[in-house]
Amino acid sequence: MNFLSAEQDNIEMLLTQMGADVKSIHGLVCFVRFSIEDTEFFYVYNLNAKNKYYLQKVLPYPVGAGEFSKPSEIVKYIKKDMEAFRKVSKGENFKNFVNAGLELHHTIHKVEETFLNCNVSNEDMNEFLKKINEINEVLTKIQNTEKPL
Repeated sequence: MNFLSAEQDNIEMLLTQMGADVKSIHGLVCFVRFSIEDTEFFYVYNLNAKNKYYLQKVLPYPVGAGEFSKPSEIVKYIKKDMEAFRKVSKGENFKNFVNAGLELHHTIHKVEETFLNCNVSNEDMNEFLKKINEINEVLTKIQNTEKPL
């Protein structure tokens, strides 16, 4: 058994102990699935060309989680993420939060499609950037005024 295979087996064991359903394809790509209440969580990680682990959350909304040097960092990240989701899943705005994440994901695709295929005027670009700043200001206000979980 090589070192990479042993590391992969260790990650799978730790994630399974946390309640995940783990599927691995030749130790190169790994799929991790959790459920909380009626919400499914799905992560994918792989060993990239820089010999680092790249982790993505696919469900309940897609977002890149970043690169990790050690397998234990993947487990730590997913564990922290699951603990946070278990807390927030009991809140009244959980479904709205998940829907907001999905809408933002769709918006990113629409932004890319628009800017790659349209000659966007300076006026439209400035309006677009203004709206993004407004959203960020709302999020900052919430972070500064609402009580933490």
